[in-house]
Amino acid sequence: MKLSYNELSKLQYDKEFNYPMKKYTSLRVGGKADLIIYPNNSKELIGLLNLMRKKDIPWVVLGGGSNTIVYDRGIKGVVVSTKKLRKIEFRNSGKILAEAGAVLGTILNKTINRGMSGFEFSAGIPGTVGGGIFMNAGANCGEIKDVTDRVWIWDGNKEVPIDRADINFEYRKSNLPENCVITKALFQLKISSKEKVERKVKDYLDKRSKTQPIKYTNTGSIFKNPPQEPAGKLLEELGLKGFKIGGAKISEIHANFIINSGNASTNDVLELIEFAKKQALAKRGINLETEVRIIGENN
Repeated sequence: MKLSYNELSKLQYDKEFNYPMKKYTSLRVGGKADLIIYPNNSKELIGLLNLMRKKDIPWVVLGGGSNTIVYDRGIKGVVVSTKKLRKIEFRNSGKILAEAGAVLGTILNKTINRGMSGFEFSAGIPGTVGGGIFMNAGANCGEIKDVTDRVWIWDGNKEVPIDRADINFEYRKSNLPENCVITKALFQLKISSKEKVERKVKDYLDKRSKTQPIKYTNTGSIFKNPPQEPAGKLLEELGLKGFKIGGAKISEIHANFIINSGNASTNDVLELIEFAKKQALAKRGINLETEVRIIGENN
């Protein structure tokens, strides 16, 4: 890095050197990051991104780490965490402005208390606004695109807004400009009643607890659903429930989830992913595409 560790240590941000990413990601695997930095607000985030661009420092932005796998060799450069960017502001006419690090579940809980409908789809999704927008997170017959009104991004220089009509959302994809960083988003919800929203969320969570391994360390759905049939159903039909490589195991509750059954390494997880993909292609002629983000130094 052109900016030395000594220079980085003088920056007025909360930071940690040689941070073990298995402590950050929900699957609890991955090597160390050279440095992780926690901006306190969008202004600090943009300032840090501009500094690293100017100094040609390698970086990656992470939210909650719920849909991310880090290679065993870790991350060379800087991890910019949005965990402190959690401001949520309720406006008139059902609008909510939330920073990139705001947790979807927190927004949901606040909307329930206000009798606002539209965010129920996020029940049980552990991600943040930034990650949710980036991958068009969805569940329970809904997606984040359904309630998105406007998104603000760092475009490589400054923060700029993008209206929903100008975002070409697809299944698990936002198609935002390459290398941009989401800083915040405006959501549009409908006025309902606390009782109705609460009942719907309870139904979603009850179903989730029965069909997904929520009590185990996992990273959410591993594969996108192919056009032919849901990935979990496909992998179950292939007899892969419970199949294990090292400490990584395909869940016996839902075959589209990989759980860390002990001291799994990223390599265990990636070998299991590749095995499942090869089985699906060889036996069913279906190409499975990963939904999780895999980052860092490839082995």
